[in-house]
Amino acid sequence: MTDMIIFMHDVTKGSHKGRQCCATAEGKDRNMPNPLKSLPLAALLIPAAVCAQNGKDRSGAIDDLIGCRTIREAATRLACFDRAAESASNARASGDLMILDRKTVVARKQQRFGLITPTSEMFGGGDADASTEVRQLDSKVITAMPAKAYGRFDIQLANGSVWQTIEALNFPPKAGAAVTIKEGAFGSYRLSVEGGRSIGAKRIR
Repeated sequence: MTDMIIFMHDVTKGSHKGRQCCATAEGKDRNMPNPLKSLPLAALLIPAAVCAQNGKDRSGAIDDLIGCRTIREAATRLACFDRAAESASNARASGDLMILDRKTVVARKQQRFGLITPTSEMFGGGDADASTEVRQLDSKVITAMPAKAYGRFDIQLANGSVWQTIEALNFPPKAGAAVTIKEGAFGSYRLSVEGGRSIGAKRIR
């Protein structure tokens, strides 16, 4: 089963909302003919239990896909999915609907961890953000150079980000040392090296 994020553009509000969904070709009723197996990927993205829409999330393509799952007669159900899949495909082509792999979303959030825009709000703070939340970064030291302030260091990590300690360190972290950075209170971050005590840090690029 593949974890996906369905990313919808709300044209009425100019905002974006995302939902986590699971793509699967297995039907709930094993005795019922399963038309899902013959459908394109766009029709396999919406299990009703996971992606039921609330009153504020209105997307005709998604609602149609969900509705098709309630039809028991195989031929009618397949025809419904064909129509809904075409509608979803058109929405995807126009940019109103995007489908992202969950691992890809998490990786992107890890790359942006510590920047001004909170990773918890990359998709508007909805379900997609909650299911891909990143509150900790684990990486390794590439280089550690003295900063202008005494006892502080600019630390480049293996993921390409550069962090500056805002509390004094007696010695710079060694290349290859494991680093963990966690979110703190009020938008702060705490950095620890090789499991040692945590100190304040900020991302500078």
